[in-house]
Amino acid sequence: MHQKEFLDNVHCGKNNWWRYVITSLTSWGGPLILIIMALIPLFIFPNNFKRVIMAPGSFENLNTMFFLLFLGIYYTLSFIFFCFCTRFIHHKKLILLVNTFNKVKWLKILKGAGLWFGLLGLALLIELIINPNMVKFSLNPSFFVLTFLSLVIYSIQASFEEIFFRGYLMQGLGIITQKPVVPLLITSTLFALGHFFNGSDVISGLGIVFNMFMFGLTLGIITLAENGLETAMGVHIANNIFVTIVINNTGVFENLPSLLTAGTDSSLIIPSLILMPLLLFFVFRKNWDKLKILSKKRYDSSEITESNQLLCLNCETINHGFANFCMECGRNIKAKYASTGSKTLAFLIDLIFLLFIFGIILLLIISVNLINLGISVELLAVVWILLDILVFFLYFMFLDMKGQTIGKIFMKIRVVNELDHKPITYQQSFIRSILLILDLIPYPLPGGLAIIFSAKSPKKQRIGDMAAGTVVVEK
Repeated sequence: MHQKEFLDNVHCGKNNWWRYVITSLTSWGGPLILIIMALIPLFIFPNNFKRVIMAPGSFENLNTMFFLLFLGIYYTLSFIFFCFCTRFIHHKKLILLVNTFNKVKWLKILKGAGLWFGLLGLALLIELIINPNMVKFSLNPSFFVLTFLSLVIYSIQASFEEIFFRGYLMQGLGIITQKPVVPLLITSTLFALGHFFNGSDVISGLGIVFNMFMFGLTLGIITLAENGLETAMGVHIANNIFVTIVINNTGVFENLPSLLTAGTDSSLIIPSLILMPLLLFFVFRKNWDKLKILSKKRYDSSEITESNQLLCLNCETINHGFANFCMECGRNIKAKYASTGSKTLAFLIDLIFLLFIFGIILLLIISVNLINLGISVELLAVVWILLDILVFFLYFMFLDMKGQTIGKIFMKIRVVNELDHKPITYQQSFIRSILLILDLIPYPLPGGLAIIFSAKSPKKQRIGDMAAGTVVVEK
């Protein structure tokens, strides 16, 4: 029997496109209008405004505690507006955007929060042992006020963001596509872009966007696999509280009275990327089968057997789906899935080849610099990195469409469609390649997450394979 999935909840209520536009604009823009109207008297009397909120000087000295309180008011109003629009514009119950069980599982929220808070605390402890000078102790009496405000404000803010992005938008986008991975990627991107201004400059802003994309992607996977937002909500709440009351860095909230303050040269973003696959491991360590939802088309395609056709990988004859041997050459046509080790070696061979290509591109960039066209070295470095990234993804996308990259040729394995063993389509290759962003986590040791998923999967699939509906088989 088909079990109701999280994205199926969208069919309750009304889903016209204009309802999504009105709800989104009202939820995010409505509170701003109200707050601006409330602040009009303060702008009419600017001297009083500066004396109450700002230190003598400039806008840069805006009291960050006041800004945090402002954030709480804004998100509370946004949540109220959103609940109103959900009920009277979409005619939906809010619980439909939270899970498929018709009641909130509060314990899962606490478990998610405790798990992520513990992982962040462990990462911080390790960094303090390695580099004790990376932070300074900054506790003062205002810390306790900050703790109370954070518990209240972030519980509202993070819950609203999860319900809006991982619930409302992901379900809505699920109407136009049968692949869960599409709304997952889109909502993760939108979620990440909204955090750009959290950085103190463009570079740090871009770093935060990338980090939050991976964070949103991880929470989205958990939401789809668990058919509910509770764990993701707990993780998100704990994350925001941790980076506010335990340790904060430069950026919008750099002057908050946190317990610890990180220096400008700290690199806390790297441990968080390493911790994301650990979070997935601890959440799904006993239920890896739940991740199959990423490869489903809103039904379990693995239950369809006799109606399929199977391509013989030896002579390329198309056979009936229930056949065990090829009717042309007699070979066993039941796929033998490539081992995790052979796929890893194939990727390393591909990586060596790509490094050679990157070197050629670098030589060309250096040649341009020697011509002295007046282009800065920094710009040329950015161009080189962007070209390398483009070549990396195009290499895998186009060669996997043919079935084999150079590494796979050496290892005698190939990528095929999961159902019929035919060559994969452009769309499948694109999804498979773009999800290397996730499979390559953690980046200091690329491919760790892919190895974990492949080792645990019955068909030896990494996340990209599950999402695209592909498998790697022995040729």
